[in-house]
Amino acid sequence: MASFQFAGTPALYVGNGMIAKLADALPKGARHILFVMGSFRLTNAKYWNKIVKMLSVNRITYDIAHIRHEPTVEWVDAVVNRYRAQGSANGRGDLPPLDAVVAIGGGSALDAGKAVSAMLCTEPGDTVLHYLEKQPAYRPPSGKKVFFVAIPTTSGTGSETTKNAVIAIPGEYKRSIRHDRFIPNVAIVDADLTISCPASVKAASGLDALTQLIESYVSINASPITDALALSGMKAVAKSLLAICTTAAEDANLHAQMAYAAMLSGITLANAGLGLVHGLAGPLGGSFSIPHGVICGTLLAETTKRNIAFLRQEKSDKAATALAKYGKVGSIITGHPESDLAGCLERLVEILEQWTKRLQIPRLGQFGVNAGNIGPIIAAADNKQSPAILDQSAMRDILLARI
Repeated sequence: MASFQFAGTPALYVGNGMIAKLADALPKGARHILFVMGSFRLTNAKYWNKIVKMLSVNRITYDIAHIRHEPTVEWVDAVVNRYRAQGSANGRGDLPPLDAVVAIGGGSALDAGKAVSAMLCTEPGDTVLHYLEKQPAYRPPSGKKVFFVAIPTTSGTGSETTKNAVIAIPGEYKRSIRHDRFIPNVAIVDADLTISCPASVKAASGLDALTQLIESYVSINASPITDALALSGMKAVAKSLLAICTTAAEDANLHAQMAYAAMLSGITLANAGLGLVHGLAGPLGGSFSIPHGVICGTLLAETTKRNIAFLRQEKSDKAATALAKYGKVGSIITGHPESDLAGCLERLVEILEQWTKRLQIPRLGQFGVNAGNIGPIIAAADNKQSPAILDQSAMRDILLARI
């Protein structure tokens, strides 16, 4: 067996109704916390009221930092400058010390909370820009953070189990603040919180999770552990994604399957890495206002088709292994016999194309992407840990096919 490494995971509270465990999940003796959230209080008012009551019973007070968009350098710095001193027992005179940061929402809220919990432990005057990868003044983060709880309300990014937070830099691409210790202390994965999401959000988020599972499964850095988790996640997606977006929009058990799959996708991507879909998603999302899940969802089928075609031409043991893995994915999602590799590969591409259409995933052209402005996107893209190394011509063809 080849050697491999595996990063830790948060303490996991997984299941419908697990939001009731929030007070138990906080550090012992916690008295004041900071929520980072978007519109959760409005879209999930019933659950928010339960949380407030729970905190009151436990004599825990809270502040709220609202995030209405993907986290930016300016937003993170503004929140941190207000609350930084609360990361210690000394605190500021007008604010009690913070015992925890609790992010509740989609991937943007979770990334925002993760960045805030880390930056609260830096020195006054520091900006998150200093700690974003590939920046000229980059500084490796220390790994210190305020106790952090992640509570996803969408089933997509898997940010509740990853060690990085993606931050937007105005005029540039998105970058990550990353450290092994930035993995949340606790993740509460309660699928009941995802049921109220619009079908379009469920669809894009779900295809993002599926993309992460597939890309990490075929990754050149995959391991027996990530393979097992990715396969389990893909089986859950096959059972649930299409249904929760169409005929079973209120089915709690199916939403639990999808939430489980998204959680696993975060674990597998953190340990095995991703592929070209995410290699294109970074520069696309940094240059155009396109939701990350939409980018992944709209590129998944076309990129998978191109990857398979490339691997078929390679004629190497590594290519054969990757093709066999793609075939297994096809068997899981379509039910086609795994023994028929060619049939599995063909049906995998077909069903991904069908899902893209049936789930009404938008094309890139709807967001202003066109043949004349994709040059910088292609130049900044990379194959990441994909077993298929596509050149810029192939990347261009993929983008043109989805415009």
